[in-house]
Amino acid sequence: MLTKTPGPRRRSLRAILLAVPVFLTTSVVMATPASAAPIDNPSLEIPVGCPGARAVIQVEWEGTRSAKVHWELNDTSSDGMTPLIKIAARDDSGNGRSWIFRNDEVVFGVGGGYGDSASGGGQSWDPEGIAQFNHLEVKVSNGTSAQGTTCSVTKKIYNYTRLAYQYALNQINKRYVLGATGPDAYDCSGLVKFAYERVVNFPGWGGVRSSAQQYDWARSEADNNNADLTNLKSRDAIRVSRSQLKIGDLVFYDGHVGQYAGGGQLYSAMSPAAGIGYMSVDFKPPLGYYRMVGVTG
Repeated sequence: MLTKTPGPRRRSLRAILLAVPVFLTTSVVMATPASAAPIDNPSLEIPVGCPGARAVIQVEWEGTRSAKVHWELNDTSSDGMTPLIKIAARDDSGNGRSWIFRNDEVVFGVGGGYGDSASGGGQSWDPEGIAQFNHLEVKVSNGTSAQGTTCSVTKKIYNYTRLAYQYALNQINKRYVLGATGPDAYDCSGLVKFAYERVVNFPGWGGVRSSAQQYDWARSEADNNNADLTNLKSRDAIRVSRSQLKIGDLVFYDGHVGQYAGGGQLYSAMSPAAGIGYMSVDFKPPLGYYRMVGVTG
């Protein structure tokens, strides 16, 4: 279901779409959205836009293949141009599947009047035909091809946490060795480093290695980001609360780091005796909870 708030001037959706070029040629795989309700606790919410057209995108990564996506598109200019949005799921090879707004429409436009807006989504999306949901691609532009596009911006939002968590899970029951980074043995930060660096498009940790270094880096990035999410980088971090924790989020302690496993559990390389597995997230007081994020464009 799409909810629309009319502005001063409107054009029919058919007229809008007749003027819109087909951007994506891959087959469509999603039915009409069932709800326009925003996501209560998204993995990330960011603005995407350019002069005259502004979207707000929420994504909640549900696993390596699915996500909840909610979008809102706004006309922020009185120039009479039609703001447009298109959304695609991409795998680690760049193969994509289009979000379907209504029937077979892969591009959606609001009416072209200042203050006009539309929103949709909010339900799970499991796009067929892609091996992994590596990132969400969102393109927002102002003006149809017939009007002459005045601006366009494309953002990619990466699914680092759930993909890295799956790579870490694949190492369960392997040995704990202090200083090891895989593939046969790990310490706590070595497992985190290994898992994230397996994710295609993750730019690497650079010189960040130990749990203390990872914590210092995450805390520094979050201090810059939590008040303003408009300039996130391809490797970044945001601070979350205990109640906001999602599977794959990093939990830091004095001398230890692990990935949140849900249900109050932590997944990590624990000790030489315990190896790699699960324990309570409250096994000792945490230093903080952080979510690895990545945005390009």
